[in-house]
Amino acid sequence: MVVRGLKQCQVGEVFDGYCIIRKKELKYKKDGSPYLKMELGDSTGRLIGKIWNKTQERWKVLKVGQVVKIRGKICLYGQYKQINIDQVSPERKNETFIRKNLLPVSQKSIEALRRKFCEHQESIKNRHLKNLLTDIFSDAGFLETYLQMPSGKLWHHHYLYGTLEHVVCLLDLSDIMATHYPLINLDLLKAGIFLRFLGKIDEFEQDGFINYSGKGRLFGGAILSVHHLNQHMTQQEDFPEELKLQLTHLLLSNESGAHEKSPVQPMTREAISLKNLIRLDIEANAVERIIQYDYVENSDWTKFNPLLNRFIYCKRVD
Repeated sequence: MVVRGLKQCQVGEVFDGYCIIRKKELKYKKDGSPYLKMELGDSTGRLIGKIWNKTQERWKVLKVGQVVKIRGKICLYGQYKQINIDQVSPERKNETFIRKNLLPVSQKSIEALRRKFCEHQESIKNRHLKNLLTDIFSDAGFLETYLQMPSGKLWHHHYLYGTLEHVVCLLDLSDIMATHYPLINLDLLKAGIFLRFLGKIDEFEQDGFINYSGKGRLFGGAILSVHHLNQHMTQQEDFPEELKLQLTHLLLSNESGAHEKSPVQPMTREAISLKNLIRLDIEANAVERIIQYDYVENSDWTKFNPLLNRFIYCKRVD
């Protein structure tokens, strides 16, 4: 039997499976009686869950970050699905194994993306940039960690191998840009794409659900990427100062969050191109997720999205 995830279950269906508690809050009904409101997550996404009985007892036992086995019915609250939980119990025996499987994973072919990643790296002709990337990615353990990282927390590429998927898309798009704008330094732009996401390995934690690390909150991905870049550039012999300057600018001018401000504004062809390519891929990826999970049943529209400040029309054209 195929087990459906939290976000895959339809209204009226019963979900019986594992999830992780992302948030919890003790709330009160109009008559003063308490209920427990939780944000639950699994590999398909997040859903609000509510417990209406044994509330005080369960409030003390259930912890944020804990893997639980729940059973409940999916219902509608306004336009939004939630789950009314009948049974809940902490999982102890197989928690480590289950925790790993609660993380969402890219639905694209990882092997195909890896091949494209390597092809783009091989395409770089500038010897300084080529040597720099070879030095960074020759460490197989570091490379695997880099490729496996999510590229966002909730808004875009928020799953394992999200960075690999995001990077390959940007590299593909950079080839197209260069055919139309031949003055773009394609080697520099591609190197900037590879290097801009080095900080992802420090920016996110993946303990049952994706969240920002302390470093990620304090510094942001661009600053963390520059830190990694500087460590490797100091090991390169005769690395040109102008190339170092432009690479650093590429990274600092491209904070990847859709609504985050970069430390500096992009001021080169390559930096301006990268800024817009990142935004294109972020928003396209986010809209795909919104259409998949936030559509309104028996409608051609999704729910209103406050980040985009609009509804998304999702009727397909045959």
